[in-house]
Amino acid sequence: MKILVPLDGSPRSESVLPLTHRLAERWQAEMLALRVVDPTAGSGADPLVLALSQSTYQQMIEDAQEYLEGVARSHPPMRTLHEVGAPGACIQEVARREGCDLIVMATHGHSGFVRWLWGSVAEGVARGAVCPTLLVRSPDTPDAFREILIPTDGSAPSLEVARHLGRFIGPETRVTLLQCGDGANQEELRRQADGRPWMRWECVATPAPQGIFDWLVKNECDLVAMSTHGRDGLAHLWSGSKVEEVARQSKCPVLVFPPGTLNP
Repeated sequence: MKILVPLDGSPRSESVLPLTHRLAERWQAEMLALRVVDPTAGSGADPLVLALSQSTYQQMIEDAQEYLEGVARSHPPMRTLHEVGAPGACIQEVARREGCDLIVMATHGHSGFVRWLWGSVAEGVARGAVCPTLLVRSPDTPDAFREILIPTDGSAPSLEVARHLGRFIGPETRVTLLQCGDGANQEELRRQADGRPWMRWECVATPAPQGIFDWLVKNECDLVAMSTHGRDGLAHLWSGSKVEEVARQSKCPVLVFPPGTLNP
């Protein structure tokens, strides 16, 4: 198993390293730290016409390598990688090439994502990666995921999330299936929970994402797990930027399952 951690050089991006280490130790997984060098970052230049001197380009590469070496010394054991290009595309390509099982990324909260991990980049990675993405807003994460919330619209992908939590579920874990809105498909929710003493289902009248936020205020939660619909947009309940809104406002980590990772 492999866990990929994209880093942008900021303390915020590095704040997910302790959680990632705990997961890697528990799952006996290899940890990969990725630094993406984006020559166009902050320049406003068109990447097709941007020209860098050889010395400047080489210095950027050396800085990335030096940074990763420092991170590896402070947070062993890990393997380090650096790429040049657009961060979102590079993250997805490395995850595919390395056969990663999870991507862990830091988020900034209400005001957006850290540095180059802004809106469309983080959403694009979470929606289009070959593996689930764990978006972490707060570095104060629990040692174990005892309370997991799965918001669902009753669709097959959202209900499949429960079957793919696997390694995130421990002996003390309780999973809540939460339907927001009109309360349709309650029989399916009940069927999902039947025979699973560690799972319960609830319905709230308030549509998502507000229904999710209201539930989180009233209940303990260590992890929110959600599905997306892929390149053509987010699934029925998650139209627009619902996943991004939840990731920005939820104090607990949000695990996003993109298409292709929820096969029955």
